[in-house]
Amino acid sequence: MMPGKKEKNEQGEKKRVKVLRAFENNTLLLIFSLLCAAVIWFIMMATSGESRAVVVRNVPISIQMSETAQEAGIRIFDRSYLTADVSITGSSLITNKVTADDLEVTAVFDPSVTMLTGNSMQQASLQLRAVKKGNTISEYEVESVSPAEVSVSYDKYKEVQLSLETDIEYTVAESYYAPAAPTLSTEIVTVSGPESAVNRVARAALVYTFSDELTQSKSLSCKVTLFDANGDTIDPAENFLTLSDSTVDISIPVTSRQTVELVADIRNIPESFAESRITIDPATIEIAGDGETVSKYTELTLASPINFLDVTPSNTTFQVAIPVPSGVTNISRVETATVTFNMNGYSERELTTTNISVVNAPEGKTAETTTRSLKVRVIGTAAQVSKLTGDSIFCTVDLSSVSDPSGNIEVPVTVTVNNAESCWATGTYTAHVTVSDAAAAPSAAAE
Repeated sequence: MMPGKKEKNEQGEKKRVKVLRAFENNTLLLIFSLLCAAVIWFIMMATSGESRAVVVRNVPISIQMSETAQEAGIRIFDRSYLTADVSITGSSLITNKVTADDLEVTAVFDPSVTMLTGNSMQQASLQLRAVKKGNTISEYEVESVSPAEVSVSYDKYKEVQLSLETDIEYTVAESYYAPAAPTLSTEIVTVSGPESAVNRVARAALVYTFSDELTQSKSLSCKVTLFDANGDTIDPAENFLTLSDSTVDISIPVTSRQTVELVADIRNIPESFAESRITIDPATIEIAGDGETVSKYTELTLASPINFLDVTPSNTTFQVAIPVPSGVTNISRVETATVTFNMNGYSERELTTTNISVVNAPEGKTAETTTRSLKVRVIGTAAQVSKLTGDSIFCTVDLSSVSDPSGNIEVPVTVTVNNAESCWATGTYTAHVTVSDAAAAPSAAAE
């Protein structure tokens, strides 16, 4: 025998000896036997056509509502089960392939509408029925369904819209301002669900309390809380209620605030009229804005000037708009101020004067008044007014204020009262003036 062939035979003999020795080991032999038995059992079960029961679990329950219930707006808001287990029988080759998608569990819901009063939800028990879906595996039988019935809670569906109330409590530090009501991302919330539960909702509110004084703007997301007529809270989840917005974003802008004085722009006021006789109501207002902008203002001049010549003993009060500078808010919310002139002790008198003169005639021109006298209303202290005569009144026609002084023109008149420092003329006056070339007068005289 060849040496190489002899070596191969010896190696093969050694392997056979090892295998035989392994089978002599009882433990290894037991494990091997169990594995073989398991494989054979699985093969037999897979190829067996024996009929046996199988439970298909978690088949969705579908509730079919009657047309009458749908027209009445009835909805099911709660039920005891969402899925059921269905027992089927048939060849194991078939039943092992059946899933929840191949089955349908249904219940018919046809409630009595008259049972619903709007005060409480109603309950009903519905029988469940399991069937095979079309176009699926059919070589098996449906035996039973568990549970056999499902309990439902139902009511008419209702929804209402409520204006959100803000029960937001906060205080602002001194020299700061925040509006009384915060800014909301939405001001309306829709509450929907069972009619009986919706009917209990009296209001919807945002409830929050800031523990510290505010010195800067704040933003937060706040839960919407429902309340009944007694002020008790209503849990939406427990009452099967749905809110269009369960939370709402709240913004509280905080700005600097400052008190500013109101000042009236009074024109043509006599020096003798005491400032203490003029009052402005309100004397001050509060403004708010960013710190840099607000700090620019210590006073605000009223929007329109007052002509003191319009002030008389019978006309002492003027309403003037309060200006609001850009970037500033008038948090006093007063839009007009009342300016009052104290005319106690003053009287009014009408005097006729012939003291009318023309000044500032253009070069090369002559001017002559055709108005020979004017009736002037004079106001002053009673003592001084009583002593005045027409000679105390002087009317001046200033042609420098006229753009084209020529021909017959009507020109404003400035009235002064001499020797009566506490008196002044009220109203406006004009005089007729004839303006002609200076050369025309001599030639006419020569003729």
